[in-house]
Amino acid sequence: MTKILFFDIDGTLCMPGEAPTERTVSSIRGARANGHKCILSTGRNVTSIPREVAAIGFDGYITNAGASAAVGEERLLSIPIPENVLRETVDILRQNDACFALQTDLGNFSDFAQVDRVWPERPPQVQRYVELSAKMLDVWDLSEMPEVPVYKICFYTPEERHLHALREKLGKWYSFTLFDNLFDDFTIISGELNQHGADKGRALEAICTHFGRSPADAIAFGDSTNDTEMLAAAGLGVAMGNGQASVKAMADRICPPCREDGVAQILEELGLV
Repeated sequence: MTKILFFDIDGTLCMPGEAPTERTVSSIRGARANGHKCILSTGRNVTSIPREVAAIGFDGYITNAGASAAVGEERLLSIPIPENVLRETVDILRQNDACFALQTDLGNFSDFAQVDRVWPERPPQVQRYVELSAKMLDVWDLSEMPEVPVYKICFYTPEERHLHALREKLGKWYSFTLFDNLFDDFTIISGELNQHGADKGRALEAICTHFGRSPADAIAFGDSTNDTEMLAAAGLGVAMGNGQASVKAMADRICPPCREDGVAQILEELGLV
């Protein structure tokens, strides 16, 4: 029986700023050729999906960490942040020394002036993080943002006390995903805010319903805490060997790290390629 396969990008198909290996690419294309549906499931928005990843070819997309889902031109799920919640969230981020980017379907929009307020003398590591984020995520200045829905918020802050304050004040609306397994040499506290009820698990169910299949027929691959609902909803949830400890603890299986073709190894082992 054919399966529906769900793949996160960063830390799963490849590390940030890198391209998927030839073995990973050929395994996904081979699975599609054998009749399995392949779905990209990412925290990114549509404008920041790497070209090397999009070129693999997919049957559907989950974006914005599950707040959006689509197959072809059909939008299956769209859960933007309510405007009143967004306004209060931005105020709280600014008041607690957190830099941020608002994620939309037209790009990510950052308050670059906030970076200079938090770090008046911007250290090299912060500058590298800003530059890498801009390169990876299609980031524009907040002043240029059109009136469009916001689906997710990325943030970074210098100290644990700021993170604790954000959790206390924003936890009623959002779950927190921290990027502590994606960068080898960054000590900046960074992550994303995902609305409660807008997650990759819910989006997986919407995709499966579209194809007339059960989530039990799904196999999902992920590495981060924004993948946990997806791994739990799938018939088989596979955590990457380079994934966060809490994700590996709840997964059905753990595969080798993405730099060791972990996704390809599982697809080959299961005879899906």
